[in-house]
Amino acid sequence: MKTRKLFLVFWFLASSFSIAYGGDLLSGGPWLVPNDPSYSHRSMTATVLKVASDMVFFKTEEKTIRNFGVKEFNREEISSPQPGDEVSLILDRGNSIIDITQPGGKGGFIGDEVTGMVLSFDGSDEMITLETEEGEVQGFILKAVVATKLNGIRIGTKVTLAIDGQDRVMDAYQAE
Repeated sequence: MKTRKLFLVFWFLASSFSIAYGGDLLSGGPWLVPNDPSYSHRSMTATVLKVASDMVFFKTEEKTIRNFGVKEFNREEISSPQPGDEVSLILDRGNSIIDITQPGGKGGFIGDEVTGMVLSFDGSDEMITLETEEGEVQGFILKAVVATKLNGIRIGTKVTLAIDGQDRVMDAYQAE
């Protein structure tokens, strides 16, 4: 019972940190760094250690232990993770997992980016609509980690969205 309470406290604190990281209420918007090609996403291989309490635990090639929610994991191209499964993790500049794919899978960042002005944002539905630099209005599905990162974004803000192989937004940056 103590282990379960400890886990719940840890999970609550971890999710609170994620929300705090996403929105900077003092400046009136989210904390978005400019897109810097010299330091973009990084990829690494990891092995599933265990699946427990709605979390998947990995051991990375760097010998660190990472975790990811089962609900989010099942939205990726991998379903029913099992101990011993090998996956590719894509990490953002903040060292957060933003994508999980099968090694050589189609999910990871493929280099497509869209820049435009935010027309609407709905974090609960994980949707954003932009008016692109070409004048087109386009809607995008956000991954949960990006919806959190964009929490508090103002209409009219110019952003760059990184699109994954499944046409979902996997990261967002301050437009240059």
